[in-house]
Amino acid sequence: MKYFRKNLIWIILFFLMVLFFIFNINKKTVRIEFYNENYYIKIHKKKVIIHNSKKQKIASHKVKGSIQDYSIGDIDGDHLDELVLLTKKKFKKYGGELTIFSLNEGIKEIYREDFSRLKPWKVVLGDIDGDGKYEVSIGVYKKTPFHKIIAKRPFIYSYENNKLQPKWRGSRLSKPFTDYNFYDIDKDGIDEIISIEILENGEKVVNTYKWEGFGFEGFLESDSFKDIKDLRIEDGLVYVKIEGEEGVYMGEVKMKDNTLKIERVNIK
Repeated sequence: MKYFRKNLIWIILFFLMVLFFIFNINKKTVRIEFYNENYYIKIHKKKVIIHNSKKQKIASHKVKGSIQDYSIGDIDGDHLDELVLLTKKKFKKYGGELTIFSLNEGIKEIYREDFSRLKPWKVVLGDIDGDGKYEVSIGVYKKTPFHKIIAKRPFIYSYENNKLQPKWRGSRLSKPFTDYNFYDIDKDGIDEIISIEILENGEKVVNTYKWEGFGFEGFLESDSFKDIKDLRIEDGLVYVKIEGEEGVYMGEVKMKDNTLKIERVNIK
């Protein structure tokens, strides 16, 4: 009887731990993307919900599998935003399908393509040529004809004639990188690639690149640190987490006196 009770207690404890884990995973995967003054979008692990300013649900879409990443912006130049979702199948590390939704009067699928062969891990939007339309960049993990090593790469597409068209699928950036995004670092109205890159000695830098019509050219590079991670853009500013001689802290990435600086800031 004692043996049974002991096992029962362990089973109950294990069950409670599993419930706690599931609750926290679901809690962390709910993200809110503010759309405009009238609507906002709530991104769950498996669905997208649009609410109005009164917190009333007006549209929703459930995905197959789960959401790996997403980005929102005007990719076709109609002055209305689209939602670009990268989804993945259960137990898969990398994404599979990329789906584009119109957000005009609800949520409507307008394009879908399977990118699983490229092992996609990220999707991000940026206007790299200043034409008023965001390009769609898919972070992939693969070899290319000119670089026979499996590595992270930023493939870039334009959305033309209701279809994604390859714009740049270069072999790599100038150095191996861990993450990237798009940001107008010099405030000229055109987005640059901003990336965290690894030096030969293992230290890391923040690097930037400008689009030159046929490819990207290196622009500005920061000082090196022992570690740089958690690249994010919030409220129009770029932040990274720095590990250096002064310890671990959050830094804001900015262009100052024609150099790329990372200045310590007091945010979480």
